[in-house]
Amino acid sequence: MNTKTIALLVSLCALLPVALICATDLQHDRVLLKEGFNRGAETGLAKTLLAHRNISLAKGAGPDRSNAIRVAYVGYDRGSQRVVLRYPLRAKVDQATISFDVCFEKDFQWTLGGKLHGLGPKRPVTGGKERRPDGWSARTVFKPKGYCATYLYDQDKSKTYGVGQKSDKPVFVAGRWHHVTLQVSLNDPGRSNGWSRILIDNQEVIKSENVEFRGSGERETLIQQFLFSTFHGGHTPNWTPVDRKGNPTTVYAYFDNFIITEGIQ
Repeated sequence: MNTKTIALLVSLCALLPVALICATDLQHDRVLLKEGFNRGAETGLAKTLLAHRNISLAKGAGPDRSNAIRVAYVGYDRGSQRVVLRYPLRAKVDQATISFDVCFEKDFQWTLGGKLHGLGPKRPVTGGKERRPDGWSARTVFKPKGYCATYLYDQDKSKTYGVGQKSDKPVFVAGRWHHVTLQVSLNDPGRSNGWSRILIDNQEVIKSENVEFRGSGERETLIQQFLFSTFHGGHTPNWTPVDRKGNPTTVYAYFDNFIITEGIQ
């Protein structure tokens, strides 16, 4: 090995830590939101969620025995009480990935289904409200027997509620932790080239393509909010969890390790 080769290797080795640091910083910059509940209610998202009457801190209940949160699904005549909160992300982006862990308790009732969390713009459209060019939303839903589906509010004004695809087989098992990933890629304004994908336990189960999420291109239409959204419903009693006598009851699920990153991860 000649002197020039040795000098080159030394130079590259000197630059390697800098490159690794830069790569680490870049990866960190892509994290738009992260919450594992291990500081209790001290941090922003945890503080916001734990202020809700149906959410409590479950110490040591997470999949790795860390802290998690427990959500109460309180049954009433329209499914279960809505546990819905919005939280801003660090940046506005056109592609993002949200992942989290969920464990539905062993006696959880799927009924006709319900909502799970997702992503939205500044002014999301949900709840059967009229479609708007600057509004959309992308969430996951649970279905009877543990199936799941995408639940998308797009620009199709002929639809009243969200649309999407259902998994080919059940993917959720009550009493077991699952890792849920929802990827969203917005469309170019005026085109139906957006898409979303759901992975359960790192396996793709649904991909919804040719989606026109937004009808305009201003920055307010970009992905910029975490939609914490979970409940049974539906707007009729057949969505409601009930006890043996047929009266509305309360069931529970645990959540942990929320991470939202820019891009498709």
